[in-house]
Amino acid sequence: MPQVSITLPPNLTARHLRVALKYFERTDRLSPQEWRVALETFDALGKGIVTIGRRRTSFQQVYDRYVDRQYADGFRDELMVLKNLETDAEALQRKIAFEMLARLEREELYSEEVENSKYLAAYCLYWWTSFARGYRFELMIFRDLGSSGIAFVAHDLRSRVQRRSPYDLAVLGQLGDIKSTTYFLHSTRALPLNCDFYITRLYHPRRRRYLSVVVMTEEAWQALNGEVATAQLSTAAGFFPKPVQIAFEGRRFVIVPLDLWKEKVKKLQQEEEDEI
Repeated sequence: MPQVSITLPPNLTARHLRVALKYFERTDRLSPQEWRVALETFDALGKGIVTIGRRRTSFQQVYDRYVDRQYADGFRDELMVLKNLETDAEALQRKIAFEMLARLEREELYSEEVENSKYLAAYCLYWWTSFARGYRFELMIFRDLGSSGIAFVAHDLRSRVQRRSPYDLAVLGQLGDIKSTTYFLHSTRALPLNCDFYITRLYHPRRRRYLSVVVMTEEAWQALNGEVATAQLSTAAGFFPKPVQIAFEGRRFVIVPLDLWKEKVKKLQQEEEDEI
């Protein structure tokens, strides 16, 4: 086996690296501030370099080759037939994560003898977890919309090309994306925010749990004939079930509970059907 060496991006600070290792060792035990740092870290780590003999490849390319191409399609196929996505999908995700790390060890890309290989393993674990939880949430939303009687057109989860499209579904002529948490608002991968609405989850500090919400442009909300209160992203959940307007990156968005959004969408769709 050719000698392996790993070079980290020079713009990463000691804090970035500390948070990356904390994520790797404890995964879901980061504070909100540390999650912000983690987003920066794992975006930047994609440009890390793995040198195998004379061949150089990026962390992103390693992930694509050894994780995405190896496990994504199989995970998706198994996900589609699961009945209890809340529990069974999480177990499947963790099972594949262990397989992924074992594969990196066999390839000698994750080893105590290879300096910085923990950061490559952490990078792969982070993006695998993000992928798996994202598609689990997406499938949960599709099932929920269907059972609620909402008419929508969704991209094909079985198509690799469509999975990477800039939007996931269309409702009432509006384009929407599905994200498992609002951290996508802070990720450089998600910018610019070109969709009309985003179905996601917002953490409610007082209730200590996530709520399903829809983040919409002002124009998209106005099309649903709604009024709003004004708040910040961190305090928006406290105003629910009342719709809330926030300012983010120089733009205004409206956040509403998913159930309220479905209620308004269904009403408009029914009115359109009655006019036919």
